Amino acid sequence: ALAPHSPAWLWLAEREGRPAAIFLANEIASVERGGSVLWVEELYVVPEARRRGIARALLARICEQARQRGVRAIELEVVPTQEAALALYRSLEFAEVRRTRMSLSL
Repeated sequence: ALAPHSPAWLWLAEREGRPAAIFLANEIASVERGGSVLWVEELYVVPEARRRGIARALLARICEQARQRGVRAIELEVVPTQEAALALYRSLEFAEVRRTRMSLSL
């Protein structure tokens, strides 16, 4: 369960009464964007539910909800070899942004 005022967005899509996909993101403040940004942590569709439009429908609903809530952008990472994911995001007008990601393990 999420805290009552959590910045996390957690959505579950079902197909025929069974879990088919999960979406998890965090809404974060962005000075660069002048408002909040939704950072996607996970979008996973179970193998037997793939290629059926579930991720597309889920993202469409999330984009609609984000616009209504004043979110300025949705950002995510994709492994370059995930061609199906890249095609999906491009078809939804996501743009590739070249940046260097850095990490410090603690």
